[in-house]
Amino acid sequence: MRIQLISIALLAWIGLGAAAAQEAEPFQTRNLAPGLAIFGLPTWQAEVPEPAFMAALDIANHYQIGQRDTELLLFDGETMRLNLAYARPLGRRWSVRAELPFVRQSGGALDNVIDGWHSFFNMPDGGRNNRPGNLLLYEIARDGQVGYRLDASGQGIGDLMLGIGRSFGPEARFVVRATLKVPTGNEHILASSGSADWSLTLLRARAVTALKRAAGYYWGVGALVLGEADPIPYSTKDAAFVGIVGGSLKAFERIGFKVQLDVSSALYDSPLRALGESTAQASLGGWWEIDESSRLEFTINEDVKVGTAPDVALHLGLYWAL
Repeated sequence: MRIQLISIALLAWIGLGAAAAQEAEPFQTRNLAPGLAIFGLPTWQAEVPEPAFMAALDIANHYQIGQRDTELLLFDGETMRLNLAYARPLGRRWSVRAELPFVRQSGGALDNVIDGWHSFFNMPDGGRNNRPGNLLLYEIARDGQVGYRLDASGQGIGDLMLGIGRSFGPEARFVVRATLKVPTGNEHILASSGSADWSLTLLRARAVTALKRAAGYYWGVGALVLGEADPIPYSTKDAAFVGIVGGSLKAFERIGFKVQLDVSSALYDSPLRALGESTAQASLGGWWEIDESSRLEFTINEDVKVGTAPDVALHLGLYWAL
């Protein structure tokens, strides 16, 4: 699906309807492509002024086919990820964060909706109609030998992520954060890589005024040091670069809209596009301030670089200060 899906869906949602400084706070989304989500890709977070809890539900639909010589990949299915996170400040500048996801891989329920969307707008479907809808098959084969296969639904906890950050600069506009991913998840259902990863990121976030309304922007760069990916029959890179850029506008008293781009360099030594190329995923959505201490955010995510992220992913997050 192309960017038109994001734009039209946002216009349909605009009538629905943020805690403080949401204009400069990144969406808490990540790339859920089956071979990539097993790593400790960071969720970017600005300054943590008070203890807060987050519950986020992501549903990502996959249809990726790749072939290079005798190497073949097929990811046809759907990932549901429920992520629970807690963050709190430590003193004036420091903060800590912990998050633990629950992951389910299945045939899902969005295939028919996406096929109908493609048909209605006469958009290319990438070969989706060549396979029955709402089925699960993740398979990677090399030289005629299957290196990984998942064809039955499964669920379990994912990898625990622990982070510590420090803000600095005027108005705490910069945040340096180190995050460790602990392999606590189920490797067979691609809820874990089976190894520890760690990342170091720098985020620059600033609230501003645009069109006489509250607005904001942010950007970040970082490095992800990778362990081996036990379920996937390819070697991983020693490290990868990650980045983010985004901006927002608070259009109404309690409603704001935001666009974000997440990128990374290749994570595997593989000739297959879904594993061995750099990635780019766009998120478009917004937030609704329920009250002074809680907010709801919603995004639609799209693979800007086709084949390196889910075809389409939906994100719904609930945040509240404690």
